[in-house]
Amino acid sequence: MPDHYKVIFEPEAEQAIKDRAKYIETQSGPLTSERYVNEVYAFCESLSIFPHRGRKRDDLREGIRITNFKGTTIIPYLINEEAKTIYILASFHSSQDYERVLGQFV
Repeated sequence: MPDHYKVIFEPEAEQAIKDRAKYIETQSGPLTSERYVNEVYAFCESLSIFPHRGRKRDDLREGIRITNFKGTTIIPYLINEEAKTIYILASFHSSQDYERVLGQFV
């Protein structure tokens, strides 16, 4: 059985997901918003099984990987191999300039 990694959501990531959920609720209602939140969290948690599936983006920040959820949500994360831990750093809508934001923290 492969090692599973622990997934930790940084406060910025949790806040971004909550903010996106609020917006979705105003546009599509609470059920759609709740489904979005549940699916994003489940998607991120699935990184615990196959953490290297995201694309490496060392040009933005050393060690960072980027993946996306349903083509609408960009999820940057870091992997700590020694601790077998994944850190979900943020969550961006695909229309946001996530490269500029993440590049500020190099």
